[in-house]
Amino acid sequence: MKNNFSSNGTSYKISGNSSHTVLVFIHGLGLKKDMWQYQVDEFKREYSILTYDLFGHGLSSRSKKKPSLLIFTQQLHELLVELKLSKVVLLGFSLGGMIARYFAKTYPSMTDGLVILNSPHKRTELAQNAVLNRFLQVKQKGPSSTVSDAIKRWFTPEFDKKHKEITDLVRSWVLSNDADVYGENYHVLVTGVDEVIGLNGLISCPTLVVTSDQDFGNGPEMAKSIAKEILGARLIIIQGLRHMALLERPKEINDHLYHFFKMVLSEER
Repeated sequence: MKNNFSSNGTSYKISGNSSHTVLVFIHGLGLKKDMWQYQVDEFKREYSILTYDLFGHGLSSRSKKKPSLLIFTQQLHELLVELKLSKVVLLGFSLGGMIARYFAKTYPSMTDGLVILNSPHKRTELAQNAVLNRFLQVKQKGPSSTVSDAIKRWFTPEFDKKHKEITDLVRSWVLSNDADVYGENYHVLVTGVDEVIGLNGLISCPTLVVTSDQDFGNGPEMAKSIAKEILGARLIIIQGLRHMALLERPKEINDHLYHFFKMVLSEER
């Protein structure tokens, strides 16, 4: 797939068939659009797929304004308008799940469906302090100071041992971030969660919420809280995995996604 660039400096790729159902994948903090490789390969036969890099990530330009959920939502909205996409299904991972929720509440008429993967809700004081401390560490020493601990939180030890090529690839994505930009973007993860709490009645599209039972920063209780605020939301808890379920057991994740698409996002709707 060819890398394209929008007028606001967003790097994006379009793949798949000409289905009128367009899936838009939003990656997490410090990552890039390449993280969706298993999902793109699986769903490109039936759906149109848009992947893109958030501002300050991958090949996209740095945001001209201080990063925030609003700025990231505007980035996506501008991209969709430029591509003449009036209705899409959003799939967001972690920070991407926060952006997806913010977009869905801001542009409900453009959001046909929503998938929220391993994304945070209101944190306990202890959890919030842990995220804040990592942010401060990143601000002082850059992404290399936290990436090893991140890999431990994101993957099970067994997977890390057997599939170093994948965990090392993810590590390289994080390390490729500009230190200053990474710190600015990290701040959105620290403070932005308050902007996507208490969304009762603001999101009405079909929604699937997924997390893992060992995702220590975005666990089952958070996923339950997210689903509770969205009428009719489906909830799935993956057993035995941590944050990066979509890379560690992609087939299992894809099976859940496929079922969701066929149940509520079929062409016949």
